[in-house]
Amino acid sequence: MRYRHPAAMAILLASPAWDVPTGRMFIERFDAMAGSPLPGALSLPAFDGGSGKDRLSTLILRSRLRSSVTFPGEAPSILYDAVLDGFAAVVTRSSKGLDISVVMQDGIHVTTMTESDAAIEHTHVTETGLRTTSDEVSRRNRRSLIHDLEGDSEAVGLPMEPMPLADPFAPLDIRIFLHDEIRTSEARSIHASYVAWWLRDMEANILPSDLSIDVSYMQSISGISDQAYGMPSSLGTWLTAVDRYVAARGIRRTWKNKYVLITRRPPSEGKLGRAIPAYGVAMASLSAPYSVVAHELGHLFGAEHVDAEWRWDWWPCRTNMMSDDSVLFANCREYSAANIARIQQYVDLKGYLPD
Repeated sequence: MRYRHPAAMAILLASPAWDVPTGRMFIERFDAMAGSPLPGALSLPAFDGGSGKDRLSTLILRSRLRSSVTFPGEAPSILYDAVLDGFAAVVTRSSKGLDISVVMQDGIHVTTMTESDAAIEHTHVTETGLRTTSDEVSRRNRRSLIHDLEGDSEAVGLPMEPMPLADPFAPLDIRIFLHDEIRTSEARSIHASYVAWWLRDMEANILPSDLSIDVSYMQSISGISDQAYGMPSSLGTWLTAVDRYVAARGIRRTWKNKYVLITRRPPSEGKLGRAIPAYGVAMASLSAPYSVVAHELGHLFGAEHVDAEWRWDWWPCRTNMMSDDSVLFANCREYSAANIARIQQYVDLKGYLPD
């Protein structure tokens, strides 16, 4: 979807033409603009700058989001709702740099800048999960066609006892554990590609205005991030590990707490992701399309495959909960109206999941 913001466009038209900035220069200008009344606009090298090094894109910063993200060993990052060249975007400003995630028909375009580096890196995450840059295509092979998201939502054993009531003023708490096979340095790119756009959509279009989401990326936790996986029992093993984790830390297990393990390969044979909605735990693979985290988190908030839909507007696409991951259709980067209603009902009913 393309956007036009009259106030921001007026700022853009009135602003002077910038020289082509380096990464550090852009971060400095961004911080100055973010500290001023919004909206505001900045120029940066275009994603397809290889065809013309002087071509610039326009980033319109619209507002700060309520939600936050914390990467391993860092202070909480700040998120912003933005528009880049007319396309919906979200900016993550962390203590080490800045990432711009742009949703387009052919996937997610990510622009990355780091405080200590003058370079500006552009990455494209396609519908197949392959990552490309302006110079190369990832060597990672396309996943086997037998992998899909059918049957990924499960119930384990007897119904659980009712969860204790959550603090009504507390944010949703999503802990994303990166498996030990994933480098800590990959946390920012995983967030920018798989999670940032989902956060923006949840806050802007689904959740009530008094509810935010705190996402924490966790790693190198013995008994948690070193889980063996790839077997039919992997999801049950992950649930047991989460139970030990919350008990050891005295965490209250409320409906607002979700626990996701990110793995490099499929969590079990033929499955790109798995979830147990009643217990708030899930697994998601980086070998899946970039919508896999939104899909599994959707299950944890009550969304279902049956309410997913194909859309046949000016570009055909499938909504987040579609179990068929056919690469012939793009992902809409949204939930269907029926699944939005399910998520909102789940929030309204404080985590109740009807049979």
